[in-house]
Amino acid sequence: MRIYQLKDRKTFDTTDYLSLFKADSQAIKADLLAEKDIRLQPGGAVTVDIPMEDSAQYVAVAGMFMSPDQENNTWRVVLSRDDLDPDKARVIEAGNNQLTLKALKDE
Repeated sequence: MRIYQLKDRKTFDTTDYLSLFKADSQAIKADLLAEKDIRLQPGGAVTVDIPMEDSAQYVAVAGMFMSPDQENNTWRVVLSRDDLDPDKARVIEAGNNQLTLKALKDE
């Protein structure tokens, strides 16, 4: 998986899977503020806590799957800065070659 902090999401949303993973630094360079690669084993879990860049408006997560659904683009998830709260973790499940953003639990 790769996590990006972006100034804007338009270019990320329109970049296809192969272009993103072959040359993401070029494909989304104008909006890219920071990125982090995460290795996730099948059945595993990982917690990521990354300080937000001041000008980041979006956090995008892209899954490097063997057979991604490129028609429905379920290999990526984008969250706006407003969707993020440092006190409430967001959960993104990776499985069946897709990423799924889980709803926040009511407290």
